[in-house]
Amino acid sequence: MPKSTSDQQLDEFLEIRKPGAHLEDGVIQDDFVLMLGVDLTNFPKFPRVDDKVTYAKGDLDIRDQIHVDSGADLPDYSGPYRADLRYTDFSAEALATKFLPWAEVYRESCIDAWATEVAKRYGAEAMADIEWTAWNDQIAPELERMKGEFLPDGTVYEDPNRQIREEDRVTTRVVYTGLFTPGPDTVSLSKSQLVTWLLGSHEFLLQCIEGWAAQIVVRYGLDQMFDTQWKIWGETVLPVAKRLKAEHLGITGDTVADWMKDLQVDATAMPGKAFDVSFEMPEPEVGIMTFNRCVAADQWETMGRPDILEKNCHSTCPKSMIVTTKMYNPNMKVDILAIPPRKDPGDVCCKWRFSMRDESDPEYVPVTLTTKPN
Repeated sequence: MPKSTSDQQLDEFLEIRKPGAHLEDGVIQDDFVLMLGVDLTNFPKFPRVDDKVTYAKGDLDIRDQIHVDSGADLPDYSGPYRADLRYTDFSAEALATKFLPWAEVYRESCIDAWATEVAKRYGAEAMADIEWTAWNDQIAPELERMKGEFLPDGTVYEDPNRQIREEDRVTTRVVYTGLFTPGPDTVSLSKSQLVTWLLGSHEFLLQCIEGWAAQIVVRYGLDQMFDTQWKIWGETVLPVAKRLKAEHLGITGDTVADWMKDLQVDATAMPGKAFDVSFEMPEPEVGIMTFNRCVAADQWETMGRPDILEKNCHSTCPKSMIVTTKMYNPNMKVDILAIPPRKDPGDVCCKWRFSMRDESDPEYVPVTLTTKPN
């Protein structure tokens, strides 16, 4: 029996939400998105520093270059900011015993945050249905491909979720560990294999997030997804992410350089099919991060909806940046140099400048010195 038009449109929408799908030819622009419950008028818009200035795509991401050897063998990222950072700058031991475990625990924390927030909003039964549908329809079909693309030859993985009976799913969470979980022998792999593994773990994370997000969209609308996503990132994931980077990767401190280091290794913006990001520090306390390519921009522009892209970006990204920079230092400020909608497809997706306020700034937060108790 042929599918109805709406089912075909739904399938196309879910397909374009997969990491990397926007890079393929033949994507159909579809007005199905108009049915997805989105208010394109009533949302806050964050201003650019200068709306008349645009930035053409420039320096491309080098972090995932696995065949370039700088000679570095860093044990973590506790040292100084590296403008030309590649993940191969870290030692094999650091990648195997710090970065890969960090990526796993971060993914688990992120997905648990989705589960908790969705259950709070829609109930435990709806959350279970959303999780299992996302896994079975959007995530599990990609596992074999990801295993072949990112993991060493001979890797064996059996999906434990196949053993869960349908009637038990309402009280049983999906198991996400296993595929990209490092083992005792992982440290014996080469740097290039370990970095490829790390990038695969990143794509798996994005696949999971997209699965949850897409299910929220088709059930409750885009606005509910945007609001849910912001609640998760702003109140749960961002504080956890900072703590985990300190514990696993050695990134501490409260300077712009420390924040730039955090961004360079962030688990949700690593290089690959979804993102292409460059970093620079033109001055000691000024950092600039540029998204030359972003999966959100590519997806919504491919579907012919830059208006939804604008809502997507303004509803989540500026607030996330502002909240996170303040976690590093209450006097660190964020200037938006570029943000969708973009005037030309050759422009960057977005561009952010981070700097420190001084005492002449009306928003400066006085630092209160405290005395430790005896």
